[in-house]
Amino acid sequence: MKDIFDKCNLGDLDLNSRIIRTGTWETETEDGGFLKNSVYDKYEAIAGSGVGAIVSEIFALDHKDRFYPYSTNQNYRGFIKEYKMITDIAHKYDVPILGQLAFFYYDDGENQKVEANDITIEGIRKLQAEVFMAAKKFSYAGFDGIQINMGNNFYLARFMNPYFNQRTDQYGGNTENRVRISAEIIKLIKKTMDMHVSCRINPLDVRKDGIDYEESIKIAKELEKAGADSIQLTARTISYLYDGREKNPFLVYVDELIDELDIPVILGGSLRDMDTINEVLNNTKVEFVSMSKPFVAQADFLKEWKENGEGKTICQSCNNCYSKKTSTCFKY
Repeated sequence: MKDIFDKCNLGDLDLNSRIIRTGTWETETEDGGFLKNSVYDKYEAIAGSGVGAIVSEIFALDHKDRFYPYSTNQNYRGFIKEYKMITDIAHKYDVPILGQLAFFYYDDGENQKVEANDITIEGIRKLQAEVFMAAKKFSYAGFDGIQINMGNNFYLARFMNPYFNQRTDQYGGNTENRVRISAEIIKLIKKTMDMHVSCRINPLDVRKDGIDYEESIKIAKELEKAGADSIQLTARTISYLYDGREKNPFLVYVDELIDELDIPVILGGSLRDMDTINEVLNNTKVEFVSMSKPFVAQADFLKEWKENGEGKTICQSCNNCYSKKTSTCFKY
């Protein structure tokens, strides 16, 4: 039987448990972007709790990005020094850590918010170079890899979505073409750096002529072909509770996706207690589960779960930390 606290491997990464902590916003910063002491304390608590791996808070690509005020960035003077201290904290507990890169807009030099249909080939090359340099900076700061957020309507999610992308060149049309911009980035990172590359995607977007389960699987297969080391699923409104008579459709999809890939799949969503997570682990093909908001409510809750053999997060799923874009909890 599988258990949350099994030692396991996420591709080339050794994990102390099956739980992946995924960050969202980072608002605990001083003027200029420097981290407050509370950020170091937070990472110490998470890394020492029994977590398997850590995905950082969102790093913005550009200071003009929609979510830049609530994110951290790689361009302030203390980035390498401060985040080397963060990655050293994770590694002290033998916990691998990935830097999460996400951007909603892209400035190609001519249009601050250029979209998939309008960006030129030269603009695409500029974007790819900037993402590659972000991965380089992560490696300088000691991160074990990069997670590129290609879900939740971020830029690359829209680029690979047929609802938004009607290009007629090699970056539009079929699935392979729409994923090409991301696939070329992954290939370059894997060719030049020893880094784990994780891609965060949605299973569907509930738009007519958008991404459905079938298209999502095709996208994941293209990312794997390009060299991605893991896929993390993110779905904002998915509930994993089901009555035992019939599996949640999303869990059926996850099993089908795992069957189609040779790389690990990380299940994201609203899982909040140890019993339910172990039920999912032992009644599906899922090997890894990501959690975000519970770590905002209590950074070290996994320590209690491990000691007690059971537990439920104090997170009330109020969603205030996400919707109000803060890295601290409103209730605790």
